[in-house]
Amino acid sequence: MKLAIVTDTFPPDVNGVAMTLERLAAGLICRGHAVEVIHPGISGLQGEAGSGGFTEVCMPGFAVPRYAFARLGWPRPVFLHKRWQGQRPDVIYLATEGLLGYSALRAARKLKIPVVSGYHTHFPQYLTDYHLGLLGPAMLYWLRKLHNATSCTLVPTEETRHLLLSQGFRNVEIMERGVDTALFHTGRRNRDLRQRWQAGPSDPVLLHVGRVAAEKNLAPVFQAWELAKAQFPTARLVLAGDGPQRAHWAAKYPDAVWTGFLTGTDLAEAYASADLMLFPSRTETFGNVLLEAMASSLPTISYHLAASRRFVDPGYNGYAATQETDDAFLRQVIRALRERRRWSTVGEAARVSVQSQSWPQVTRVFETTLMKAAGIHPAAAPAPSSSPLLPLPISA
Repeated sequence: MKLAIVTDTFPPDVNGVAMTLERLAAGLICRGHAVEVIHPGISGLQGEAGSGGFTEVCMPGFAVPRYAFARLGWPRPVFLHKRWQGQRPDVIYLATEGLLGYSALRAARKLKIPVVSGYHTHFPQYLTDYHLGLLGPAMLYWLRKLHNATSCTLVPTEETRHLLLSQGFRNVEIMERGVDTALFHTGRRNRDLRQRWQAGPSDPVLLHVGRVAAEKNLAPVFQAWELAKAQFPTARLVLAGDGPQRAHWAAKYPDAVWTGFLTGTDLAEAYASADLMLFPSRTETFGNVLLEAMASSLPTISYHLAASRRFVDPGYNGYAATQETDDAFLRQVIRALRERRRWSTVGEAARVSVQSQSWPQVTRVFETTLMKAAGIHPAAAPAPSSSPLLPLPISA
């Protein structure tokens, strides 16, 4: 099968969508398929290159106003039509719904190439965080029209599926997310790292992983730290991430540890070396970081939404607020602090509960959905490969 993924975000971007797409692309390559990823180039980079066994096609793009950490691709329907006319994919995966994605949908419809879409981000909810809530109905109309023009829309949880169906989306199917348990595990705990954080062996370390942005609802993170310091004066707060609000929060809380974006082993060591994970976002369609923390035996505090509702049993393998208010979240923080002696037990239960969420399993679900849309019988799939294929041919 030949697959084209169209997205506004891809590594080296650091976010859940980019990471998920890289995992899926690499997984399909290992299963014998050919993959190209079309996305905006970073820092003006344009053109094509083979990487990780798949072809990356870097398109012109622009930074989102007031949000320089995100880029959007310009519409390129003529370019995509010509490319796919000469190198026709069997199916296209539309991962984001911007101008580039819409132009990809137009080109695909003209060429009669099937399209599967993914709903990765609750953009209508984001608008409220940026004081643009009045645009919500128009955004919802755009998303519904685009997704309903595809064969099906993939979402990570039953919660999101139910929401979209109630808003008029059709053919919504579930594809969960995975976690790399070989990378994220408790054995990554690093005493030297804790010392760099100025945390002693018995000092509680609270961790937040993610963008430092309005949609992440960061105020409860710092309120939680104040609660922790009232009980444990040497408690530390570590923020692994970056974003448009970092300067604001760093000026107010200079004593917190600001690491910037972390990936790979650095990120795994941060999870394993912390003691509580704070995840107060209410806008996630999933929340990959929650699974990464749980795989690292790190007790988590979250709202009982998305990945939390799917994997957290409140009080047993994590802490979760059932009401979507900051006060409800902070009550769970207080409960967790009171139950400090149980953290190791809660963390171990968390680790066990996500062990079966492997990326190869998720990739197989993705593969099956794509092949169904393309009209390819699973028996026609190539045999899995232990090493990535060579990139697709690169054209001018």
